[in-house]
Amino acid sequence: MKTLARSFIVTWVCIWPGPAFSTLHEAREVHYQMGTFLELTLWHSEPEVAKRIIRETAEEVHRLDEILSNFDSDSSVSRFNRQAGKGKTSLPPELYELLTIARQFSIMTSGDFDITVGPLMELWRDSSSLGRLPDRDTLSRVLGQVGYEKLKLYDHRQAELLHPAMKIDLGGIGKGYAVERVANRLKTAGVNAALINFGGSSIYALGTPPGEQGWEIGLQATDGRLRGVVYLRDMALSTSGSMGKFWNIGGKRYGHLIDPKSGMPQGMQTCMGAAADVAHQIIRAIRLGKYKLGRSKPLRFSRVVLAGHDHLYRGRRHGGPSLRRNCQQAGH
Repeated sequence: MKTLARSFIVTWVCIWPGPAFSTLHEAREVHYQMGTFLELTLWHSEPEVAKRIIRETAEEVHRLDEILSNFDSDSSVSRFNRQAGKGKTSLPPELYELLTIARQFSIMTSGDFDITVGPLMELWRDSSSLGRLPDRDTLSRVLGQVGYEKLKLYDHRQAELLHPAMKIDLGGIGKGYAVERVANRLKTAGVNAALINFGGSSIYALGTPPGEQGWEIGLQATDGRLRGVVYLRDMALSTSGSMGKFWNIGGKRYGHLIDPKSGMPQGMQTCMGAAADVAHQIIRAIRLGKYKLGRSKPLRFSRVVLAGHDHLYRGRRHGGPSLRRNCQQAGH
């Protein structure tokens, strides 16, 4: 198995707050995982223990990437894709679990969320590199290779892709799954206050920082301005949208989220959802995004940022109260 590059940027912070919390220190590290940044912040009484927990957690995410990555030809999901149309194959427990969750999401959204969208993603990437849109006949043919109903799951961690050209793409769920695994790992390690920020689109807040009502999260609009702040406690937050990623074809931008039913990009807007666990916040983000994009004006957020960090914002809350109401509605 080829070795994946694992570069990381470490920022170690130890803060001694007021007397009531004098035994707790803040630890923060940023690691590069799954093609983006994984920022882990936690409060702990022993800095060295906190450092070890963060490093071990990052190693776990790297292990998951070796299973779930579409960009590693040796990953478990890549090997599964190569078995399409060849019958049942055995899967590692993490991949089988994630496929089970993803298929449930597909059923819940009536196919609006579909991890078998891989052939469509490849088609649009290839067409973009040629500077042209996919032609109608090719798009129709590739759509026939997509459909969660063609993903079969069996007992004993076996699965099958019925169409020989099918491909799984876990880009819409992989980071959220990793965040939930990280959150459970931190809880098991006895951590009571932590913030997991994976690429700005998948966030989980465990407990609260000492003396705070929650973890302060800034909401940044597509124009780059901060539009408000929300506070999370024992809750996950996810965005569903293009997050600045797009294909430029013929001078027009096409968002990288593909509608598995039409085969066309869904748009450049971003919506978000919040819930008590990562699985439900992902599905709420998807539902909210689909509803907003299809029936009314979308919530035009390009990304979620963590207020108080050097590249982010603190104390600028213009428009905050109304935005917080919108975000609370998103969780219902």
